[in-house]
Amino acid sequence: MGLSIRDPAVGALARELARLRGTNMTEAIAHALTAELKRERDKRPLEERLEDLANETLAMAKPGGHVMTKEEIDALWGQ
Repeated sequence: MGLSIRDPAVGALARELARLRGTNMTEAIAHALTAELKRERDKRPLEERLEDLANETLAMAKPGGHVMTKEEIDALWGQ
């Protein structure tokens, strides 16, 4: 099946990607579409990603930490 790019801007993008990758337009477009499909399939809701980050942060925390005072926080910000 042939692919015809009729939009000059899209053609320019495909040529630039092929040039940067040192490949032809067909390979550049195939790689870009494969990568974009993977990104879409792997998409997770923001809530899930934030929950994972929070859990990772909690796992790194050491017990017996210090609760900072407002004055200590202001000092860190140079206030």
